[in-house]
Amino acid sequence: MTHGIRKDYILKKILAAISAAAMLALTGCSFYPSSYNVMHEYDFAEMDLVQLQPPKDGDTIAVFDTTMGEIRVVLYPDIAPNTVKSFIKKAESGYYNNMEIFGIMDDMYFLSGYTVDEEGNYRGRKSDDELIVNECSVDLWPFKGALVSFSEQPGYSDARWFICNTDEETLTEAAIAELKESAAEYEDPVERENLLYLFDKFYEIGGVFGAAGTYTVFGQTYQGLDVIEEICAVPTNEENRPVNEIIINSVTIGKYTAEEANNEN
Repeated sequence: MTHGIRKDYILKKILAAISAAAMLALTGCSFYPSSYNVMHEYDFAEMDLVQLQPPKDGDTIAVFDTTMGEIRVVLYPDIAPNTVKSFIKKAESGYYNNMEIFGIMDDMYFLSGYTVDEEGNYRGRKSDDELIVNECSVDLWPFKGALVSFSEQPGYSDARWFICNTDEETLTEAAIAELKESAAEYEDPVERENLLYLFDKFYEIGGVFGAAGTYTVFGQTYQGLDVIEEICAVPTNEENRPVNEIIINSVTIGKYTAEEANNEN
């Protein structure tokens, strides 16, 4: 059996494991992991899970000041340059200031990046010629705390984004065991071990596995995971909108410093 066939086999196993979350409706927005996924293109032998590494002095960061607390995220311009560039441009223009968190899905993630004006126009959605092509990478995954771009158009993103908490219904011990069982059959020993490590980390850290290979991960929370948990625990109505308004007061772009690192210790 060739590596290509084996890779397709494991991809099918991965998609089967998340099939229960294949359509996560959220105020008119949905995940589509079964119809669009680029994981079959990944070289798992080259995988470097950079999100598991602490930020370094000089790394670009985004500070989300919300009405429920502060979230600090390190960005990855070297891996997702166009997505990060677009996000920084909007943040620095004040685009995200005073914007509501308009969706929360079953403790899994919260979604923002657009709002509705008084005339009912959506701010944040773009025409097809303005969309950003996805920059999915084997190095970045939708772990808990991941900052992820969004659009309904498969393969693209717009001004919207979500931050992952954990899909506990999908990331069960049994589901991870099934994934590891399929990975154990992988022919390449390096790719096999890297896949096993990846699945272990998803089970350990948490995340929204259903977004893997489908949306661009372009940042990782290094401070404020407790705020993410609190936001994702807010009750919602039938449209998955929080019953109590939650506002992104501002998103500030800066640099991670050694002084900040020292303050965390």
